[in-house]
Amino acid sequence: MFRLSQKCGLFTKTLQRLAISRLSSSSSVTDAPEQEEQVAGQASTKLPPRLPLAKNFFVGLVDNELLAYPEVINRDDMARLNNELLPLKNFFSEDFDYQAAGKTYTLPKDLPENLKALGVYGLNVSTDYDGKGWGYSASLMASEPESEATDVALSLLGHRAIVDVIQELGTDEQKSRYLTKLVNGSLVASEAIFEFEGSEEDYFNTKAHHENQAWILNGTKSFVLSPPKTSDAAHLFLVVAQTNKANVQSEAARSTTIFLVDSTMPGVKIGERQQTLGCRASAINEVHFDNVRIPESCVLGHAHEGNVVADALLKSSRLRNAMVGLGLSKSILNEISLECIEKKMCGVVLKDLESVQSHLARSCLSIYSMESMIYLTAGLLDEFNFPDIALESAITKYYTLKEMLNISTRCLDMIGPKSLVSGQATEHFYRNASYLYSQGESIDNLSIYIALSGLQHAGTIMGDNIRKQRNPLFNPGHIFSKLMERTSLDNPVTKMDLKENLHPTLEPGALCLEHSVARLQMCVDLLFTRYGNGIVERHNESRRVAEMVTTIYAMFASLSRASRSYCIGLQLADHEMLTAMAICADGRDKVLTIAREIFYGQYVNNDNNLQRLSRQIVKSKGYFATHPLTYNF
Repeated sequence: MFRLSQKCGLFTKTLQRLAISRLSSSSSVTDAPEQEEQVAGQASTKLPPRLPLAKNFFVGLVDNELLAYPEVINRDDMARLNNELLPLKNFFSEDFDYQAAGKTYTLPKDLPENLKALGVYGLNVSTDYDGKGWGYSASLMASEPESEATDVALSLLGHRAIVDVIQELGTDEQKSRYLTKLVNGSLVASEAIFEFEGSEEDYFNTKAHHENQAWILNGTKSFVLSPPKTSDAAHLFLVVAQTNKANVQSEAARSTTIFLVDSTMPGVKIGERQQTLGCRASAINEVHFDNVRIPESCVLGHAHEGNVVADALLKSSRLRNAMVGLGLSKSILNEISLECIEKKMCGVVLKDLESVQSHLARSCLSIYSMESMIYLTAGLLDEFNFPDIALESAITKYYTLKEMLNISTRCLDMIGPKSLVSGQATEHFYRNASYLYSQGESIDNLSIYIALSGLQHAGTIMGDNIRKQRNPLFNPGHIFSKLMERTSLDNPVTKMDLKENLHPTLEPGALCLEHSVARLQMCVDLLFTRYGNGIVERHNESRRVAEMVTTIYAMFASLSRASRSYCIGLQLADHEMLTAMAICADGRDKVLTIAREIFYGQYVNNDNNLQRLSRQIVKSKGYFATHPLTYNF
C-alpha cells in the first residue's frame, strides 16, 4: 500500500538533496540548518553545534568526546522529574487495564480526562503556553509508562511530534492559536500524511491550489491515528498536499506544502474507522477534505517548501516512534521471561534450556542497544545547538523496529503454537509489533535513506580522492600510495584511540568499534570508486551500508552508556559492561560479514543471480519452475 512513489511525494526535496549528483560538491559539512534564524535565542543555553556523529562514520571519523554519555538532566531536576512521573506510572500500572482494551478493541471512555489531568498532552510544550516545557530526554522518559500500552503511546506519538514542529517552525500566531489548546486537550493533533493508493503520476492525490488569499484543499488521507480525546475536543491535522508553483513549467512546478487544518473547518470529514492487524484499540480513520478553504496563516513553514517541515517532523517522529517500539519490546521480554521461569518442557524448566537462554539474552542485547540509542540521540538534541541528527534518528527507528519484530518472533520459537492463540499475551504483542513495523514509512525505504544520507555526506569530503581513483591512468601516484597502504579488511589499521574515553575494561569493545568504523569507510571508498554517482541506484549495496552504520551506532551508544554506568556505580553496572561487550562482539562480526559481501561484488555475493531470477519471475508473471514430478519424454 505504501508505494515508493508515495514516499517520494512527501519527501521529494529531501531525497533530491541526498542524491549524489556530484562527488566534488563544495557545500560545507558544518553548515547550520536554514531555520537557525527562526529559532535563534531559544537554545541559548545549549552548547555550540558539533560535527555530525553518524555521518562521519562513513569517512572513518569518530567524535571521541561524545563517548561521554550525555547527562542533560542534572541530579536535582531528575529527582523532581521522577516525583512528577509517579502519578503517571501509578495510573498505567494500577488504574489502566490494557489487557481489557486489547480484547474489546476500545480504550476506556474516561482515558482522555485522566490523560488531561496527568498533563500528558503538554509534556513537550513550552511553559510559555502552560506546558511542562520538557526537552526530548525528559519527555521521552515521561512517555515510558504509557509506552507499555502500545495503543495509547502510538496515538499520542503524532500529537507530540506536531507540537515539536510547531514550536520549531511555527509562527508566533500559530503558537498562540494552537499550543495552549494542545496542552489542555481541547485540541488534539494527528498526522494526515499517507494515502491508501499512491498517485502514479504525481506526488499525492491530495492537492491544494491558491485562490483569493487562501488555499483550497481536496483529497483523502488514510491511516490517521487519533489521540484519545473528549467528545467536545477538536482535531488538528498536519496535512501534506501537492501544490504547484506559479509561473513554473513542467515537473519543476510540482512541490509539497504542509497545512495545519482544524477539523471544525467546513469540508473536513472524518471517515470510518479502519481495522488493522495490530493496535486495534487505536482510533485509525480516513479523513476527507472537500474544498476546504485554508487561510494562508495555516501554512506551516513556507508554501512549496514542505521538505523543510518534513525534516523537522521526521526528526521528532522517528525518535518518538522508537520509544513506542522500545516499550513494546520490554513488555514482550518481561512476559516471556515469566513464562520461561514458570513453565516446564519434558520435566525441564524452560529457563534452563540453552536455546531459551540464548533467545532471552539476545533480546536483552537488542533492548539495551535501543534504549542507549534513543537517549543518546535525545541527549544530542537537548545538549547542542541545532545538531545534525537526522541520520541518528532514522537509524534509531530503523534498528528499534527491526529488533522489536525479531523479539516478538522469538516468542514463536520458544512457546510454539500456543503463542498465537487468540487472547494470549504473546499473540497480542506479535500483532502490535507487526503493525508498528509496517506503520508509516517502510523499513526498506528507511534503510535506503540512511545509506544515501551518509554517502552524500561522504561524497562532499572524499570527492577529490574518488575522482583520482576512478581515473588511475592520470593519477598513478595516488594509486601507488593506495596499493602501499598497510590496512586491510581483515586487519584494519586505526588511530582513533577510543579506549581513552571509556572505562579501561571496555578496551576490547572499543577496538571492535574502531575496526567496524574503518571497515565502513573502506566499503564507502570502494563503492564510490566502483559505481561513482551510480551508487544511488544500487539498492542492495545501500541496504548493506545502512546495516553497517546502524550496527556501529548501536555499538557506540552501548559502549558510551555502559562506561558511564560503571564509572558512577549504577546497580548491576557490571552486567551492563558485559552487555556492551556482547553487543560489540556481535556487531564486529556482522560488519565484517557485510563488508566482505561488498568487497566480493555482485558476481560472488549472489546479487547477480538474484537479479536474473527476478527478471524471470516478472517475465513469467510469478513462480516459473515446473512441478518437480513432471516428465519431459
